[in-house]
Amino acid sequence: MTRFLGRINWFALLIPLLVGLPFLIIGLSEVYKAGQTVSGYAIAQGTVVDNVYRPFAEGGAAYSPVVEFPASDGRLVRFTDGIGTIPLEYEVSTHVKVLYDPNNVQEAHVYSWKRIWFAPVFISFIGLLPILIGGGLVWLLSRKGTAC
Repeated sequence: MTRFLGRINWFALLIPLLVGLPFLIIGLSEVYKAGQTVSGYAIAQGTVVDNVYRPFAEGGAAYSPVVEFPASDGRLVRFTDGIGTIPLEYEVSTHVKVLYDPNNVQEAHVYSWKRIWFAPVFISFIGLLPILIGGGLVWLLSRKGTAC
């Protein structure tokens, strides 16, 4: 009986690890990349000047904000953010923070927690959740095994 419970304990941990670990690794890698981007890029105040409606090849579409901001060298830079939403997230003339590469000012993004950090943190959480559930199951099963 103890040997059978030992196998269940391993499967209760192994399956969630196999499911969650790839997501956790990818998510943490993206958290790291986002952190590197934030620490290496400059921040400026920009203004939304337009919203571009972009259709997707798979169907559907989204509005991406077009933003102007003054770069550190004084140039006025215009870019279209890579993230689109339905409905519009930013109205024209809305002021936004811009995160940009000082060496390549066209490499710019609207800087908000949701746009920079949400996806990496969410993917990490999706990977961590089955691991925590599996660890909790192993802990509960091991406690039941010692109580018998």
